[in-house]
Parts: sequence; structure tokens; C-alpha cells
Amino acid sequence: MSRVNGDARLLPSERQRRIRQLALEHGVLRVSELAERFGVSEMTIRRDLDTLEQHGHVEKTFGGAVLVEQSAHELNYQIRLEQQRPQKDAIAAFAASLVADGDTVAIDASTTGLALATRLAMRRVTVVTNSIDIAHQLRSAECDLIMIGGFLRQAAGSFVGPLALEALKSIRVDHAFFSSKGVLIPDGFLDSDLSEIEVKRQLLASAARVTALVDASKFGKRALGRIAGVGDPTTVVTDDAVDASVVDALREHGATVRVVSVEAA
Repeated sequence: MSRVNGDARLLPSERQRRIRQLALEHGVLRVSELAERFGVSEMTIRRDLDTLEQHGHVEKTFGGAVLVEQSAHELNYQIRLEQQRPQKDAIAAFAASLVADGDTVAIDASTTGLALATRLAMRRVTVVTNSIDIAHQLRSAECDLIMIGGFLRQAAGSFVGPLALEALKSIRVDHAFFSSKGVLIPDGFLDSDLSEIEVKRQLLASAARVTALVDASKFGKRALGRIAGVGDPTTVVTDDAVDASVVDALREHGATVRVVSVEAA
């Protein structure tokens, strides 16, 4: 951990925030390295770690600290939120253009879905979602919001299980948007959690139109189970880093492919 100019002048709260971020990034922290990194004494760092441990963010060890399991869930989300962010924003901008005023749209619990929901916040639409993060984003928005309940899957901030499935079975929407952990051709759109897959499938079944929102990094990645076949979505929206052969293969399976420019977004 290299020292950054100005770290020694940080307020304790800001230094602790940065230490927590380092824990999320690295998993393991050493007092000596943190003291050098922030230009303070090891005793000061130990006090910071005491505070972070009291709040449940780290667990102190001999000579340092480790990330606690509950914060590991946050790590997964925070990493996903930042990964391919320009691509996700460009994809979400185009996806928002596919929504007409008055539409009812379903959006899954994904970081790309969150980017889309943000762009629909001030639109005259109704959003159906099982995502806590989307619901939080839209809590004061102009659009109408229908929150699907159920068992809370904390790692993704999503409601899943029988209650969520039953709620979705009674709903019909104009347009459903979903993302996936990976896409294999000809296997389809894949995800790693079976309970999440069930909800995504029901969400798609409720829609007149289905659009997959997947950045180019998802193609070629394998995951546990299938959400939908390659040709099941009405439209696939991806970014301009996608390989031309992938676009051709998707179109051969009947999908309409929209490739968006990240720089232009």
C-alpha cells in the first residue's frame, strides 16, 4: 500500500472510511502497512481498527485485521457496481429509450438494472422490481413503483423464493429488462444463484417484450443455471466491445441485437 499525499491530514472518520475500503479491496490488513500508508502511528491505526470492529466491518487479528463475512457481501456488490460502469451506463441509456411513457416495466436485481431504473426515475412509467437498491433509488421518484417481496437474498439485495414467484405470476408488464452473470452460445443467459434464476424466469414470463442488458464482458462466461435461451429475449443490448462473431451468432438465434457506443453515451 503506497502512501498518498495528504493522508496524514485526514479526519479519523475519513481515514476509517478509507481503511474499510482497503479491507473490502484486499481482505487482509496489516497495522504497519496502514500506519505507513496514512502517515500516522500504529497506535492510531489500532484505534481505527477498534472502531471498525465495533461496527462489524473488520475483525482484529495479531498485527492487523481481516474483512468479516458480512462485509464480504458488500464487497461483491460494490465491485459489481463499479465493474464495466461506463458500459452499463451506455446500455442503460439505450434501454431507457425503449420505454414509452405509460409503460409498466419489470427490472431485475442487477447493477445494470439499477442504472436503467435511475434513468426512468422521472418518467411517467411503472417499475416492478424485486431489488431493494432499485426501490431505494426510486423511493422519491416521479415514476410509480411496485416492490416484489419475499425472502431477502442479502448478497444481491433481492427478494426471491415462493412469495416473490407468486407475486410475479399475478403481474403482466409491457417490458422486462434483465441481466446475467454470463452468456454462452448456444446455451443462453446464465446466472449463479438458482433462487435468483427462478425469479428472473418468472419476471420474463410476465412480459410482452424482453430485453437482455449485458455488457461485452459477459459473453463467454459460464454460470450455474440458465435464465433464458439465446433467442428468448426480444432484444439484446450490449456495448461496442462485443465481438462481431457474437453479434452474428445472437442474430442467427433470432435475437435483435443493439450495440451501443460507450464513448457516445
